[in-house]
Amino acid sequence: MNSKRNEVSYYPEIRRFIEAQLKSNFRAAKRRTLYVFWGIGELKTNLERISREHPEACACARTFARTVPPLNLDIFALVTDSRKFELLILEVKRMDSAGLKEWSQLVGYCLVSGAKYGLLVNVDHGASSRLSDILAMEEHLSRIRTLVGGTPREHCLGFMQWDSLTQDFGYSSLGALKSLSDLSGRLIADFS
Repeated sequence: MNSKRNEVSYYPEIRRFIEAQLKSNFRAAKRRTLYVFWGIGELKTNLERISREHPEACACARTFARTVPPLNLDIFALVTDSRKFELLILEVKRMDSAGLKEWSQLVGYCLVSGAKYGLLVNVDHGASSRLSDILAMEEHLSRIRTLVGGTPREHCLGFMQWDSLTQDFGYSSLGALKSLSDLSGRLIADFS
C-alpha cells in the first residue's frame, strides 16, 4: 500500500475497473451499447456538461440533469444505453475502517439525488465491525425504498474494498450490491 497517495488519486483506476466490468457484462448479455460517463465533484454541473458533450447518448437524462439538486460527490457515473439511464454514486475513502458515518453520507447522497445505486469503497481496508454487523443484519439500510417525484424508487447500496496493489475489488458481501456482477445484472434488468 502506498501511504503517500490520497483517496482522490485512486479515482481513475477505480473508474476504469468499474466501467470495464459493466461494459463487459453488458456485452456478454448481448444488450445494446452501454455508455458510462463519469463526473467528479458537483453533480448538477457535471451532469449538464456530460449531457452537452454527449447529446445523443444522454438525451434520456437531460431533464434529470437540469432538475437534480447540486451535490458535491466523490465520483459518480451516468450509466445509459441512450434510452434509459441510472446514476451510480461512489463514496471513496482511504481509512483504517469505513463506518456508519461514511455509510450515512452515501445514503444521504443517494436519497437526495434519487440515485438508484451507491457504493462505499474503502481503499486497502474494510468496513468497521459495527458497520459490518449492521449491514449484515439490517437489509433495509442497503435496500431503501422511497418515492421520487411520486414514483416508487429502490436505492441499492453496497460496500466494497479496493485493493490498490492488485487494482481489483475485494467483495465483502455487505449491502444489497454484493459485487460488480450483481450491479451489472441489475443494470441489465433495468435496461431490458
